[in-house]
Amino acid sequence: MLHVLALAILLVGSTFLGAAHAAPAPRTVDLDEPGVLEALQSSNPTHYDKIRVILQGVLQQSEAGVPRWIRTTFDARDVKYVPVVLTSHPPKRRLSFSLDATRYEVLVVLTNVRADIVPAK
Repeated sequence: MLHVLALAILLVGSTFLGAAHAAPAPRTVDLDEPGVLEALQSSNPTHYDKIRVILQGVLQQSEAGVPRWIRTTFDARDVKYVPVVLTSHPPKRRLSFSLDATRYEVLVVLTNVRADIVPAK
């Protein structure tokens, strides 16, 4: 009975270890870091071109349409355009997406947002 239990534990443990090695975690690149876009231009020109167009065109899309636009136009996966506007000046919104095996994250500066002051009741 002890041998059966030890064998079961060994099989379950090896399954988890095999699964951990089978799918490496995607590399995450913070596009807000200084010099990252310049480095990307030489290391991965295809991603650089896509990201440049995404950053230039994201504000021309409707808020709800941004994820679909990025997925269909640039073959990106796991697109997140968080509907929370950061209270900074200028306001910003978080965008992240994956191209191939690399995850990209950026704060998009919202130049098309107008804020109104509303008194508390």
